[in-house]
Amino acid sequence: MTSGGSARRPWTRWLLGTFLALCVLVTVGCVWWGVAGVLRTFDPRETDADRAERLAGLHHEQHPAKGRYYVPADAVLSRTADGKPVAYLHYGLGGGDDVNIDDFLSTYDLARPGAPAPLPEDLRAALPGNEPTEGSLVPGGQAGRQIFVVARPSTTSTPGAADIYVRATGT
Repeated sequence: MTSGGSARRPWTRWLLGTFLALCVLVTVGCVWWGVAGVLRTFDPRETDADRAERLAGLHHEQHPAKGRYYVPADAVLSRTADGKPVAYLHYGLGGGDDVNIDDFLSTYDLARPGAPAPLPEDLRAALPGNEPTEGSLVPGGQAGRQIFVVARPSTTSTPGAADIYVRATGT
């Protein structure tokens, strides 16, 4: 009987050792998964919308001193025929005291809109919806960036309401 009992011991030790090794592997995997999840939470991956805003110089991290920023209703990142990145953004401003043309321009240190100009065809094609054919062009600013302001008539909306369209190219 003694010889039969000792034959079972190595097998149970092997089984217990294997079980403990699997427990360690599962624990390490869970800790790694948790750390990766926390890191993703604090440093979310940059989306195409973020890249489009950065290219246009309108990302909130590019204007940290303002303490506020606008989120585009539509953002498309694409490439031109020669391979340069191009961003198309649309901001809808509801008007009123907080969300209006003047606040948008001051948040991003932009000049007052100038003369009306036609919106580029690629901008109109890239964004979903019925984009207007022209808007007031904001002069100066970043090279390769065009900003168009289309004010909404005050009879149908709150004063200061507008749609802002942006086309920006990079290198």
